[in-house]
Amino acid sequence: MPFETLSVERDKNVGFLTINRPASMNALCAAFMGEAARALADFRDDESIRVLVIKGLPDCFAAGTDMSDLASDAKRAEFAQGVKAFDSFPKPIVAAVNGYAFGGGLELVLKSDVVIAADDARFGFPEITLGVLPQMGGAAALARRIGRAKAADLLLTARQMSAEEALACGLVSRIVDSDSVAETAAETAARIAQMPVAGTALVRQILEKAEENDTATALSVARLSLFSDDAKEGLTALRENRAPIFSQKAV
Repeated sequence: MPFETLSVERDKNVGFLTINRPASMNALCAAFMGEAARALADFRDDESIRVLVIKGLPDCFAAGTDMSDLASDAKRAEFAQGVKAFDSFPKPIVAAVNGYAFGGGLELVLKSDVVIAADDARFGFPEITLGVLPQMGGAAALARRIGRAKAADLLLTARQMSAEEALACGLVSRIVDSDSVAETAAETAARIAQMPVAGTALVRQILEKAEENDTATALSVARLSLFSDDAKEGLTALRENRAPIFSQKAV
């Protein structure tokens, strides 16, 4: 079944999901979230895909969430299906952010592991102006990512954050020229895809635990990484002065 609100591509070990709702500046809706759940399931089950890149339009990542689209129980259920799919996606996600990342767009940024932002990108949660909260858990996720005080500033005032401010507070990973965002994101994803799958899975796990301030669990995961087959191969290759040959199997 073809997609109407997004497009998907594959390039070697990298999958690409492009939001495609230009008439609404890529605002997220129930239909998009339902289709995203299908696309993510396909990428999850495709063992050749090791990293996912999420993109928007050349001048807009995603400018919000279409709250009027969530009036019915059926629409809310479809939207929730997409939220669950993003939250449970097991592979690294790289976001390529041009222009606006507001509301749902910022929530997708927060669900990404690496965020490549254009120098003119803008971030914000305008939901408070409607008396509602971000619908994908974005309020708590923002506090975990950038701290309570900074998150409160954005959530309570609905102000916009520049790319420079986003980089300074740890919301984004890198800033590049707007013309280079997609290319840099693809290159970053390709580099991650070359890494051992078991290792990248453990990195994501330990980062999640770090966000939860669970130091004991984070340390146990770090120690566990030393006993994986990939770790043994990597350390052996180092001693033998050669390139490692990883198994590319998940733990």
